[in-house]
Amino acid sequence: MSRPNDSRPSDSRLNENRGNENRPHGGRAKSQTARLPELRLKVRVHGRHPWFYRKMITKPEQPLPAGSACLVRDRDGSLVGTGFYNPRAELALRMFADEIVTDVRAHFLQALHGAVQLREETLALPRVTDAYRLIHAEGDGCPGLVLDKLGHAFVAQVASLGMLQQLEPLGEWLLRKYPGSKLVLLQDKDWAEREGMEKLPRPAAVTTTVREHGLTYAVQAGTGHKTGFFADQRDNRWLVRQLSRGRAVLDLCCNSGGFAMNAIAGGAAKVVAADLDEAMVEQTKTNAAQNKQTLTAIHGDAFELLREAQPGAHDLIVLDPPKWIHNKDELETGMGRYFDLNRLGLDKVARGGLVVTCSCSGSVSEDSFVRMLRDAAAAARRDARILYLRGAGADHPVALECPETRYLKVAVLQVR
Repeated sequence: MSRPNDSRPSDSRLNENRGNENRPHGGRAKSQTARLPELRLKVRVHGRHPWFYRKMITKPEQPLPAGSACLVRDRDGSLVGTGFYNPRAELALRMFADEIVTDVRAHFLQALHGAVQLREETLALPRVTDAYRLIHAEGDGCPGLVLDKLGHAFVAQVASLGMLQQLEPLGEWLLRKYPGSKLVLLQDKDWAEREGMEKLPRPAAVTTTVREHGLTYAVQAGTGHKTGFFADQRDNRWLVRQLSRGRAVLDLCCNSGGFAMNAIAGGAAKVVAADLDEAMVEQTKTNAAQNKQTLTAIHGDAFELLREAQPGAHDLIVLDPPKWIHNKDELETGMGRYFDLNRLGLDKVARGGLVVTCSCSGSVSEDSFVRMLRDAAAAARRDARILYLRGAGADHPVALECPETRYLKVAVLQVR
C-alpha cells in the first residue's frame, strides 16, 4: 500500500486505479496461476494451526525466494495446504489455505471481498460507524495483515513478507470500491526485522474524521498507537455508555477520549480523562469540543493519579493501558504492571462501583488476566465480581485454529 500524502502512490506495492469495477477479480491485476513449489515438513500434522517454525520445515533442495507461496505437505506426504514460506524468519511458514491454491492473487482478492461483505452486510457496521477492522490477519485468512478503515483512510500493518507482496492488487481494489480513499502502510520495526523486510520510510498521517454511535473523532490515521484509532474497543465504549448514568468517571490511559466521551453521552455526572501522552490529552479536548461535551482532560501517569485519588471519589474507573507485553521476555514485568494498576483501581473505586479494565497484550491469556484480577482484588482487600468478560468486536474475528488472533481482554468488575 502507498503513503497517502501524494496524489500518486509512492510505494510500488500499490498502483492507483481509478476505474469503477468493484468485483474482486476486476482491474489490472494479472493472474498468478502457476505451479507452486513444494515444501515438506519434518512433522506429522494433525490439527489446522497455520503457523510452522523454521525447525519444523525440511530445507528445500533449491532455495526459494523469501515470501514464496508454496504447496505444503507433512512428513508423511499428506497435503497440509498452501502457505507463505520465509526462510529468514523463525516463524517461517504461515498457511493461508488448507487446499491447493493455483491463483494466489485471486485468492486474496476473494478474501478481501469476503471481509468487506462480513463488515458491511452481515455485521452492518456502516450503520453505526465508519471505523472498523476490515481485515484481521488469520481471522480473515490473510496471515499477518491487519487493515483498518478509518473514515476515508485505510491503514495497513503487515507482519508477513509473503502478505506484503500481495498488497498491490488489494490496494487497487479498495481504491476502486471506495473512490477518494487514502491508503497508508505502517511498518512494525520488530516484525520487519524478523521477516527481513525492506525498511520503508514512515508515511505521513492522513487527517480524517470518524463517526461511531453518534459521536465523531478527529483521527490522524497512521500515527500514534496501532493504526491511529482503537476500533477494537467500539463495543466496549458503547457498554461504558450504558453503565455511566449518574456516575463519577475516571478514564485512565484515555488515548483520544473514547471511553470518557461515551460516559458523557451516557449521562455521567462527572468525567475526568487522563493520559501520559500530552498529544492525546489535547486530542481528547478537541474531540470533546467538537461533540459539544464538557469534560476534564489532564496529563498524568495512571499509577500516580490513582495513588493520589481520594478513595471512593469515582464510581466508574476505566483502565486501558498500552500494550505492556510484546513477547515472553516481558511477561513477568508486564503482568506486574497490570497487577499494580488494577490493585490501585480496585482500592480507590467507590463501594458498589465499577472498574472497566483492559489488556491488549496478546501474550496474556484470558485465564491469566482473570487470575491477575483475582490477585489484585485480594491485595486491595476488595470483594469484586465479574459482570462482563469481553474482547474486541466481531470485526476482529477469531480463527478457531489460531487463538492468537484473540488478543483483547476487557473485564467489567463490580466492587461490593
